[in-house]
Amino acid sequence: MIKNYEYCAYTYLHRKALLHYIQKNEYLLEEEKETLLIRAKVHDMDKLTLYLFRDKEEASKYHRIHSSHHITINKEHDKYDLLESIFDYECAALTKPDKPLNAYDTVLKWYPELKDEYLPILERLHMDSSYIAVSEEDKNYINQFSPSEELILKEVSNYLKNNQKTVYHDLKDNLCTKEEYEKLLTY
Repeated sequence: MIKNYEYCAYTYLHRKALLHYIQKNEYLLEEEKETLLIRAKVHDMDKLTLYLFRDKEEASKYHRIHSSHHITINKEHDKYDLLESIFDYECAALTKPDKPLNAYDTVLKWYPELKDEYLPILERLHMDSSYIAVSEEDKNYINQFSPSEELILKEVSNYLKNNQKTVYHDLKDNLCTKEEYEKLLTY
């Protein structure tokens, strides 16, 4: 069994939910949707890869520091970082029982210092109120996926093979041995 399988499965499903929520939002501008769908391809892939070699806390900490969609008041970010974070918050309730809030409620509860940046975007996307972010359609969508070890390893392998900047490029031997890396590429 792969290390941290349960966190890998959780992240795999979360990535599927993110794609779903971006695709179904009818208020995104076409350019925004296209850009977000491109970003969604690598969303949380550093964390998914790190889970294979590090404990959850270390992987999550690295991810929060290095991922542009984890917004803080002192961290530089752009419109797409904000949009990605909104959809990250919005879809969390579908796959993360410990995070039941929608994007609006998440911002108000956890990021009130950033609400002036978030609220105009949430309003434009018609996501500026409290509501249940999970529908039956959403549950049916996510329930079609069953993240096996092989599927997770294939996704990590594709990420490593198809992106010029990955967590492996940043950490190399501090992530895993060359042999472990080359084995990952075989999936």
